[in-house]
This record gives sequence, C-alpha cells and structure tokens, in this order.
Amino acid sequence: MKEKKVVNDINGLIILDKPKDHTSNDCLSIIKKYLHPRKLGHTGTLDENATGVLVCLLGNATKCQEYLMKTGDKVYEAELILGICTDTEDITGKVINYDNAIRDKIDMDELNAVIESFIGNYNQVPPMYSAKKVGGKKLLNLARKGLSIERRACKVVINNIELKYDNKFDKTNNDTFDYEFENYKLKKYKLLISCSKGTYIRTLCKDIGEKLGLPSCMGNLRRIATGNFKIEDSIRLEDVKKMAENKDFSFIKPCYYQRDDSVITFGKYETLHIGHQQIINKVVSDARERKIKSTVLIIGNNDDTKVLSKDQRISKLKYLGIDNIFVFELNESNMKMSPDSFVEEILIKQLRAKEVIVGSDCHFGYKGSGDSKLLIDICKKYDSDVKVINKIKIDGTDTFISSTLVKEEFDNGNLDLVNKLLGR
Repeated sequence: MKEKKVVNDINGLIILDKPKDHTSNDCLSIIKKYLHPRKLGHTGTLDENATGVLVCLLGNATKCQEYLMKTGDKVYEAELILGICTDTEDITGKVINYDNAIRDKIDMDELNAVIESFIGNYNQVPPMYSAKKVGGKKLLNLARKGLSIERRACKVVINNIELKYDNKFDKTNNDTFDYEFENYKLKKYKLLISCSKGTYIRTLCKDIGEKLGLPSCMGNLRRIATGNFKIEDSIRLEDVKKMAENKDFSFIKPCYYQRDDSVITFGKYETLHIGHQQIINKVVSDARERKIKSTVLIIGNNDDTKVLSKDQRISKLKYLGIDNIFVFELNESNMKMSPDSFVEEILIKQLRAKEVIVGSDCHFGYKGSGDSKLLIDICKKYDSDVKVINKIKIDGTDTFISSTLVKEEFDNGNLDLVNKLLGR
C-alpha cells in the first residue's frame, strides 16, 4: 500500500543559517522532510558555497514572499582575494589570471580608497556563473557550456563597505594579510558590506581588483542579515531536525508582513456581534479616510462556533469592508510573546499599523497581560494612533454584549435576542 503523504498546517518563517555546500533549494528540501508544510519558499537565493541568513517561508507565509524579496538591504562578510581571478569570480572557479608579485603591490591607503569608492550607486555586470536569465536562458547553464554572452549592467547600491579586522590581523602590518591557496601566494582581506538586493559580491570583489589594476576574486561569503532578519536569530539545519523530532516548533516565527500601511484591529471576533461591528466599521471608515488598508488580525485558530462558522466570519468581515484578514495562531511560541513584542513585531513592523482600534476590554500578549493603556504607550513610540471603543449594553439593561453572552443565549434558544445582538 502506498504510504500516505504527510502534510502539516504549519505557517510562519524560519531564519536559517544556511550551511556551506548546500543550495538554497537543498535547504528547502530538508526542511520539507522534517516539517511537511503545505507550501514552502524563501526570500532570496544564497550561493551554494555561501553561508548565513536564508529566510524560509512556510504555509501562508509564502504569500509574503514577493514583498519580502523586494524589501530590506543585505549585509555580508566577504573575503576579498587579490592575486588571482577566476571564471566564476570566486575562489572555487578556474584560475584565468595570476599576479605572482601581488604581495609587493598593495598599498593599504589606496586599497581603502578604492573600496570606499564603490559606496553609492554602482553599475554592475552580473557574472556568467549566476542564476540570472538572459533571453530566457540561465547564464549559469551557458557558462557551463563554455559560452560567454554580453550582459547588461544593472544598477545596485552599496550602502557601506569597509575593511574588517579581527585578532588574526594587524592593520598596521600588510604582511598579516598574506594568504596561500594551492601554489598561489595571495593577499586576503575581510570586508563588511551592506548593499541592495541583487548585488553580486563576487563581482564586487572582481571590480575592486580591476580598479586597483590587479586580478582578484571572492573567497568565503557569509550573509549576516537580510532586512530585519539577523544571523544571531538564526537556527542551523541540524537543530531544526532535533527540535522538530522533539515536537518543539518555537523556532518558527510568525509572519504577517504586508506591503501597505493599515488601520488594524485584533481580537477573537468569535460572533461578530454589534459591539464587534462597531469596531470593524470604525476600522473601515478610518482606513478609507487615511487612504490606506483596513486589517483584522483574528486571535486564535478561528474555529467554527454554533453561532458563526469560520467561513461565515470571514465573509462577514469582507462584507463589512475589511481589506486584509490574518489569523494569529495560538501556538506555543506565539502564546509566549510579550505584549511589547506583539505590538512592535506583529502590529507595527509586520502589519504596518498606523492606527490600532480595539475594545475597552482588550487584552493581548503573554497570559493577556497587555491592556488598552499599555497598547497606547507602546504605539506612541512608533507614532501609531490608538482608539479605544467602549462596550455596548443591551438596550434598557446594564448587561454588556459579549461573545460569551451571545453563545449562552443561543444555547438557551433565545434566537430573537441572538439575531438582535448579531445585528440581523
């Protein structure tokens, strides 16, 4: 009998520390084997020989792929090798030029000046050994056939580039940068580079050498950041395996990124009674006034209730005019999120909240420790407005309308009252 395919409803992102000698797709295949998500993707390829930050998207998070691929600068630690150039523009390629007197030709002041001259806009010709397509064909496939074709220069941006020193190097002594590779006597320097998406660090290293009048290529490459995703927050593939085997998925981070600013509300919204609708209507009207998106973040798994099914709830929100609807899953990691982290990471950074509208009884964060007063204080730091809507009472009574009340009256068979509370 054919083994049943395992598919898990896992949503979120993994900040992976990609190992060397693995392609980005190799890493996705391994994660798929461990986690079995419905969908899987990443926010930008990292070369097989490079290491560092590879942001992997699981399930619904793949909807953010296009946006995340276009946002955020990259930061790299790279080795600049002077003395040889190769067909791949890195140390793994075939050597096509060598300067055997390189160690006598480096002036550190000149090197620094040339490196700094690349800061700013820079027209870069992509390497033949790359996944870039020209005329529908990958340059890499052409290069492997020994072909080289003309490539149009692309504008990239180098935000900053500088020589990096550690305990192994004495910047006052150029001899400490001596490097031997196979039978070649070379110079090796460490660079810290911040740049735009689409920059080839291999080509940058080659171009630095050309400006110096020397053959050059790239050695090791490590991506230490892409946008807000940092190497210190990453996890290794082997640790993904161990934690998944132990049913610990805390390494999967929530992902609700959207490209547009928004007016947002959050809550369970189990029944969407008239109190809820008052909040939703305010979200929609304020968003239209600001000419931005209206967003609802549903807290919890949005399960069906006797009063309102999951699909009915989504349909009702759309009918009321909400543009974007997200579900904040109450998994182990999310439930431990502090109130500050929930507001700063989810509402402000990911959902781009310019205004947050909540009920006066709102609670959020770990064990519901955040309230509307704390929400106002946190949002103030990010110039995001908060509006608090008071609860509604049943006409002629002191009883506040709530989802608990609606469900109780439904169970008691008071359908006329239930319909009234639901605004039907």
